[in-house]
Amino acid sequence: MAVATNPLRHDVIRIYKELLYLGRDYPLGYDYFRPRLHKAFMAKAGLQDEEEIRKGIEQAAYVKKGKCWSC
Repeated sequence: MAVATNPLRHDVIRIYKELLYLGRDYPLGYDYFRPRLHKAFMAKAGLQDEEEIRKGIEQAAYVKKGKCWSC
């Protein structure tokens, strides 16, 4: 039996990759940023409720919008 994938999976992966890309310019370095980003996403990996997943995506988008490390 095939497992149905969550329709929000692609959105989560997209925002994760975008944050990874932005992390290259993080002042403390990519090697500092990446494990923390991974840990933050893994903390919410068990979410099943679509509304909670959407809230997590919105939170990640807010973080992405607010990052201005070179300012």
